[in-house]
Amino acid sequence: MRLKKSKSLIAGVALALGFSWLTVAQSHAAAAVKGTVTIWMMPDAKGWQKAIDGANALFAKKYPKVKVNIQFQTWGDHLTKLESTLVAHKTPDVVEFGNTEITKYAAAGALMPLKKSSFANSSTWLKGLADAGTYNGKVYAVPYYAGSRAVIYRTDIYSALGLNVPTSFDQFLANGKAIAASSYATSDPTFSALYLPGKYWYAAGSFLYDAGGSIAKQVKGKWVGNLESSRSIAGLNHFKTVSDLLSKADKNGTEASQWTAIAAGKGAMSYGNGWELGLSAPGGDLTKVGAFPMPSNTPGKYAPAFLGGSNLAIPAASKHGAWATEWVADYTNTAQESLMVAAGVLPNTTSLLNLVAGAAAPFAQAAKSTWFVPASPNWANVELAQVPQQLFSNIADGSKTVQQAAADADKLLNIILNSN
Repeated sequence: MRLKKSKSLIAGVALALGFSWLTVAQSHAAAAVKGTVTIWMMPDAKGWQKAIDGANALFAKKYPKVKVNIQFQTWGDHLTKLESTLVAHKTPDVVEFGNTEITKYAAAGALMPLKKSSFANSSTWLKGLADAGTYNGKVYAVPYYAGSRAVIYRTDIYSALGLNVPTSFDQFLANGKAIAASSYATSDPTFSALYLPGKYWYAAGSFLYDAGGSIAKQVKGKWVGNLESSRSIAGLNHFKTVSDLLSKADKNGTEASQWTAIAAGKGAMSYGNGWELGLSAPGGDLTKVGAFPMPSNTPGKYAPAFLGGSNLAIPAASKHGAWATEWVADYTNTAQESLMVAAGVLPNTTSLLNLVAGAAAPFAQAAKSTWFVPASPNWANVELAQVPQQLFSNIADGSKTVQQAAADADKLLNIILNSN
């Protein structure tokens, strides 16, 4: 027995030494390689230069002879430029994508599949970003940073009417009705308790998903419109109730410049992005605006918010996948994400949302519950065909019943999402 234990001990030591020598050898090999890793990012990142510097410093410890070449792009033409590099087989090594842009490239095999465990906080990534970076169960793009939506409200109007920030959907609706019945609305027929344009589908979708509904789902490898399901119909009815009772905004309009309505005294509330808060302040007076997460129909929860943001992906044609993976891991770790929070954006993980303070805190709370569009490579065509915009507009203006609007949209979804 002792002999067996001794042999086992010797074998274990030998194995450990083998791994030790392997680690040292790998470390020396990494330190010896030379080259350049090219990163395409948006200029927003200049606002958190310390995070870039921190990532570069960590990367340099492992690859001291590899240069990090960051090239800032623009949202207007970055995909056109990327596709040119894909054709020429001369791609950058890391690319920043808006979270609605990824699926097309993942489905086409243009992105390298990634090992989720290689990145910090991957078990607590924000759902809206994690879903965006995942296709057919594989991760192709790492969550980077986010922006969420919350209800922006006029604190002076709330105070004048003796209203409290709602913690339930029923209370939110009651507040809206009180505002709609007040002199603010009765003296101005264009005044909205909640300014909610009919085609603002990012906001309307929150009612849909809060009820347990969804736009579409996969059944036996095919996409099927899910708007006619009972839960989806319930969510669409919630949207119609809010639109009918609280909003005087254009039933066929979009959310473009909705903050001007709040600032100009044409509305008491809107459902907006964090950056809209200051723009919604009348005369720039920030004491007259505040925010809170949209309450859910489920007590104690928030309605899912559509999460905007960015992910980082590695083109499959990159010649430096290992370097690119290391840099992305260094850039999205806890330390760098914390620096991004300090610069004013939301982190990629729920575990750091508690760092967001002040006026941005309600938007961080809202980011804990999010929804995202179906992960189909054809989703962009759904938006181009104005399917979600028309769905909610038809419901808001009453040109179709909820059931008919849902049925018509489902027919289009079934065609577009499954087209080759």
